[in-house]
Amino acid sequence: MINRLSVSFAAVLAASGLTQAQAQDRRVTDLPSYESRTWTGFYVGAAFGAGTLVERQVSSNGGATLTEDTAGQGVLASVYGGYDFQVVPRALVGVLVEGTWSGLQSNASAQVAGASANVFTQPNLGFSALVRAGVLPTPGTLLYLIGGYSGQNIHSSGTATAGGAFASFSRDDFFNGWTIGSGVETMLSHGWSAKLEYRFSQFESRNLSGTTFNVQPYEHAIRAGLSYKFGAGAGTRDEEATSVAKANWTGPYLGVAGGASSAVTRTTASVGGANASIDGGGQSMLGSVYGGYDYQIADQVVIGAMGDASWSNPQSTMTLSGGGATAAVTVSPSMSWSVLGRVGLLPVPSTLLYAAAGYTAEQVGTMAIAGAGGGTAFLQSNDTLSGWTVGPGIETVIFGGWSTKLEYRYSQYETRSILGGGISIQPSTHAVRAGFAYKFGVP
Repeated sequence: MINRLSVSFAAVLAASGLTQAQAQDRRVTDLPSYESRTWTGFYVGAAFGAGTLVERQVSSNGGATLTEDTAGQGVLASVYGGYDFQVVPRALVGVLVEGTWSGLQSNASAQVAGASANVFTQPNLGFSALVRAGVLPTPGTLLYLIGGYSGQNIHSSGTATAGGAFASFSRDDFFNGWTIGSGVETMLSHGWSAKLEYRFSQFESRNLSGTTFNVQPYEHAIRAGLSYKFGAGAGTRDEEATSVAKANWTGPYLGVAGGASSAVTRTTASVGGANASIDGGGQSMLGSVYGGYDYQIADQVVIGAMGDASWSNPQSTMTLSGGGATAAVTVSPSMSWSVLGRVGLLPVPSTLLYAAAGYTAEQVGTMAIAGAGGGTAFLQSNDTLSGWTVGPGIETVIFGGWSTKLEYRYSQYETRSILGGGISIQPSTHAVRAGFAYKFGVP
């Protein structure tokens, strides 16, 4: 009898152990069904972000032509609403409209004995009508492309004094254009989701009425948004959290990234009793390689360290020609590298929302050339500037050790005197990276 009870008890224990092992294996390997939730429905949301407005300005007057790349930077906020339709279990299409307030300010000023001038530019209100299409690497995370119409009002004002006389202007100009970008959105719970989205917008080239200026604006913007979808189920996060009990984010990784970079360089010149300053701007594509190590300290918390090297050339130029003379100044940021720490939360086991910050350095080339009467003067400087960088990101596991991320960084560098003194620069950059990485040691 005792032997029978012992055998029965052992069999129960073995069956219980097998059931627990199977359950643990299911929690690690089984993703929730794509049919278990839907992205279809109406949503509203609000977003906060930052960006740059780069303007190519050309002015002709009295036989002289001035061409300059100016830029403004700052924060922005938007409200939006839209509708998504999940056409198949792993893909959706949608439409949305958005209103945005921008504070991307740029300034230019000049002073000489008895005279001064200041010009201020700021895009303020804008709106967009967009479509988006995306794929779902996991049921709770969306990778998408977005594009469509964008319109932007730009406010400009300025003052000038000379010999006791004073003049000023204030005007608003509306520019039509198009926008394109990409984003990552992840479901939280009870209809709420979070997203990180980058957009590039190009507006029409226009001659401003009553002036000799031709202006063409470009905008680079990043938005972190929080959305609410009406009629969404309440168990979104809980379904995936119980189906995948604990994703393993611990380990080293390597990756490559591509994206875009825009630069705002505050250039100040002082000669004798005259001084001038301008916010120069540039934009370019970006390529990057990166690597790091993450440690998952809890089910929903990850910390790590990473480093990267990036190549871009958001060059800004100012050229003046007339009367047989020319002068040009070019500022060219190029290679940069960073060492950062990051900390993040896992709203679902496969997706990480994180913030990164740390040290960065950048190589900047500056060139000035002037020619008149057959003579030419040339100055060149190459400098490495130190600074700091900070930004948010979203990373999601695709399969195995492979993951993809979208990351924004704002970097600000030290002020440095260049070209033998008298001229100083302080660059700052806004960069977005879409990355693809492999984490070693993940089965």
